[in-house]
Parts: sequence; structure tokens; C-alpha cells
Amino acid sequence: MTALRRLVAGALAVALVGVAVSSMLFLSGCRKEEEVFIDTNLAPNTRLTSAPAPFDQANYRIHLYWDGTDPDGFVVGYYFAWDDTIASSWVFTPQTDSLFKAVIDTAGETRRHTFYVRAVDNEGKLDPSPARIRFDAWTELPVIDSLYRVGGPLEPGAGFDPDKKDTVLMGTPCQFVWGGRDPDGMGAPVSFSYRVDSNPFSDFEIGVTDVTIDTILSGTHFFYVKGKDETGAENFPSNYKFVMNFDPDSEILTPEEPSGTLTIADGDTIWFTWRARDRDEEEGPIGGGIQEVWIELDTGFQKRFSLEDTVNYAEEFYFTSSVGQGNEHHVSSDNLPTGGNKPHEFRVYAKDDRNRFENPSSAPDDRERFIFWYNHPPTTVVTFPEDGGTVPTDFTVTWDGTDIDGSVVAYQYVLDPRVSSWRQTDTTSVSYEAVEPGEHEFRVRARDNADCWETGYQRITFTVE
Repeated sequence: MTALRRLVAGALAVALVGVAVSSMLFLSGCRKEEEVFIDTNLAPNTRLTSAPAPFDQANYRIHLYWDGTDPDGFVVGYYFAWDDTIASSWVFTPQTDSLFKAVIDTAGETRRHTFYVRAVDNEGKLDPSPARIRFDAWTELPVIDSLYRVGGPLEPGAGFDPDKKDTVLMGTPCQFVWGGRDPDGMGAPVSFSYRVDSNPFSDFEIGVTDVTIDTILSGTHFFYVKGKDETGAENFPSNYKFVMNFDPDSEILTPEEPSGTLTIADGDTIWFTWRARDRDEEEGPIGGGIQEVWIELDTGFQKRFSLEDTVNYAEEFYFTSSVGQGNEHHVSSDNLPTGGNKPHEFRVYAKDDRNRFENPSSAPDDRERFIFWYNHPPTTVVTFPEDGGTVPTDFTVTWDGTDIDGSVVAYQYVLDPRVSSWRQTDTTSVSYEAVEPGEHEFRVRARDNADCWETGYQRITFTVE
């Protein structure tokens, strides 16, 4: 039994060893050794070599410079991006500089940007910390250098006259020409847009610097043009004022005397003759003409003549200062406080067939208004004593009064006006008694039957012995 037991035990030990060895072989056949990756490539470094100071302002056209180094290889290029670091925004370049155009608000306001750049080495490794700069980009707005109408007063060579009104014959096409530039665009083209009055602006176009407009109605108009640079910034529109349809023109033909030189005798009649013309009718391609003519005297009389009332646009009208005649066009011989008469003003102005009134001219030879007076003022002459003469303490001053278009009805006089008051009389003399010796002054003036006082007064000085 003992030998048998030993045999079984040996066989079992051999079996266990076999199983153990088989298990080790099985396990060693199913297990794989892990690989460990060790990156020995150092990342490159990047720096901006020329850029604005942080948060400084720079022109929208900005030239940026950068470079990179790689401690264990070499740099093959760079990736850059604006304002965003997502993968799709990065752009590769082998260059170390570039001229960029930063985006600007269309109103020309500054806009903040961030520029990123990072190097990539010969094994494709990127700089993990890109160089960056933040700055505010700005732009100068486009400038309209010139704007004129062909044939207008501002056209080059026409004689610059900024105060002259530009008027165009009705129906005549208007050609406008302009020029502009971008002060900081380095030669970049400017696109232009235009409009007339409040109509919509045209589409922006590059290279379009003139336009001809055929259909413009009668009246005052404004032509506008504006420019836009490559950033989208637009300048405030420049404007050009012009008038389509010449003003009608009227002219006083008679009286022939210059305005302000004529005085009419009280009761007499003054006649006015005038004419009115419309240049658009005489020279324009689509007609024109006078619709109405208006006349006025001072502020109390106004009359309108329609085209049917006029013959060759000429008429005549009269005024008189005589109330007794019952004339409805009576003119008062009013007085001024200082003597003489108030001036009267006759005016004439026209309206054309497009309801445009004449714009009165200030030119002295353009007679649209005429100033005159009614009633010549009276005058006086002291007959005694003589100016600078000598009289006793009791004396009489005498004078004469005349009125070429009426009669003198009263006088005012004063002796030594510094100490005495004016007195009135209907005689031509006044006597004084016991006047103190020394130098004295006497003044007198006349009033006529139209209640018009003499302009100024007569004055003499004399000595009382």
C-alpha cells in the first residue's frame, strides 16, 4: 500500500507541475507588452516684432511683422487668426509679415481687434501659446474734393463765385461731376452714390464720377453725392444747390429819374410804366412765360394783373396825392417828425407760369422798386437882421416863406433855443424888447398847406449892443 501510495502521489505531483507550466505558458502567450511614447520634440516659440502698442489705435491698413524659433528643429511657417481662435479661422503662411485690412464700422468709428500668430515647426508642432496683440483700428472717412454742374458757376475755369446762384433753363439736362479720395486708403478706390433732393441714393459704384439727369421739375433743388471706402465707411454727403427755371424779371421803365431823386408836387399825378419777362420762355426748350404781375405802393395798395390784363407784359399805373379828385389811388403827403415828407415806395414783381415769383434784385440798375416823395417842403429866408449883424436891445426879426407847390400857412420860431421854447405864428415877423446885450441865435421854419414842415430850419446869429 505504501508503494502504491507513493506512485499515485508522484503521478499527481507530475500532473500539477504540468498544469502549472501549461498555465504559465498560456498566460504568457495571451499578454502583450505596453508601448510608452516619449515626445522629444520641443514646441516652437513665436513673437510679434512690429505691431501697435497694446490697446493703441492704428490705421485699418496695418502692416504686422513676426518671427519664430524652434530649439530642436526649425520653423516652417505660421498660422494667424483675427478675433477668433477656432480651428477654421487659422490661416497658414510661410511669410513673416503681411499687410492687413482690419474691419471698421461703416460709420467710421474705431473697432477693437485681436490678432493671433503662432509658429509651426518641421515636425508639425504648433506653438501652444500664440503671440497676440489687441488694438483699435480706425479710418479716415472719404473726402469729396469737387462737386459742380457742367455749365454752372463752380465749374473749373468758369470763374469761381460761391455766392452766385446756379439757375438752369427749364428742360435742360443737368450734368454733375465730382471727385473724391480716401486719405488713408493708400490709393484704394472709392465708390460713390448720389441722389437729387430726398430721392433714394443710387447704388455705390467704383469709378462713376458724373451723371446726367434729364427730368428735374421747376424749383430749387439739391444734388447730393457721398463716397465709401474699402472698409465700408461713408462720408457725410456733400451737396450742390441749383434752381431749375429762371426767376421771372420785371423792370420799371418810367419815371426815368433815378429812384429816390423825384419829388412830386402836391396834387400832381405820377405815372409808372413797367415790363416783365421770363428767360425760360425766351431761351428755354420747353416754353415758359409770365402768369401774373403784381404792383404795390407802400403797404396800403396792391394790385395783381393776370396775363390777359397785360399787353406784351407791359402796363402803366398812376397815383396822385389829391384827395379832392376822389382818386382811389390817393397817396398821403405824410410828414416826418424832422421835417419833410415820408418817402413812398413803388414795387413791381412777376410770377411765371410755374408759379415761381421774382426774387427782387439789389443791383442798382435793376429797377424793380422806385422811391419818390409827394409835396415839396416849404422854405424860409430871414430878411432881418443879417447873419452876424448887430441890433439894438429892441428889434424885430422878419422873414419870408415860399412853397413851390402850395402855400405857407404857419411858422415856428425860437430865440436862443438853449433857454427858450419853440413858438408858432402865422405872420412873418416877431418883435423883442430889452434883450440883454451879447450874442444871440434865432431859428425859424415853415409849414405848408399839406401840413408839411420845412426840412430843418433857417438859423442866424447876431449881436445885441
